[in-house]
Amino acid sequence: MDDLMHFIARDAFARHLGIELLDYERGRARARMEIEPQHLNSAGSLHGGAIFSLADAALSVAANSHGDLALAIEVSVSFCKAVKEGALVAEAREVARSARLASYRIDVVEEEGGDLVAQLQGTVYRTHATIATS
Repeated sequence: MDDLMHFIARDAFARHLGIELLDYERGRARARMEIEPQHLNSAGSLHGGAIFSLADAALSVAANSHGDLALAIEVSVSFCKAVKEGALVAEAREVARSARLASYRIDVVEEEGGDLVAQLQGTVYRTHATIATS
């Protein structure tokens, strides 16, 4: 198992939410989450925190895919559509990367139909550590 897969396996919160990694390459990752009753808010729709957590998991993999430990320092989210059932897919794509900062766009869509549920923009700080030693 490579360093990134070990890094992903240590994400207990994503595992708790049922988030699964679909695929990744340098600067890009896709993750999936089946909507379960515990993911719903008091209005009966998917909790914004669950949507954010799915997007954050994809962002983490994309940002750390270069092997350097990268930590989110700012993420903004726009919720576009309420959902109550089915599954969501989040795709994080690197927009820009410098020695210390990197920027990502994350789209969260319904797995069936592809409707946009949320769109996020995130900035990460690239540390001096590697994911193998973190």
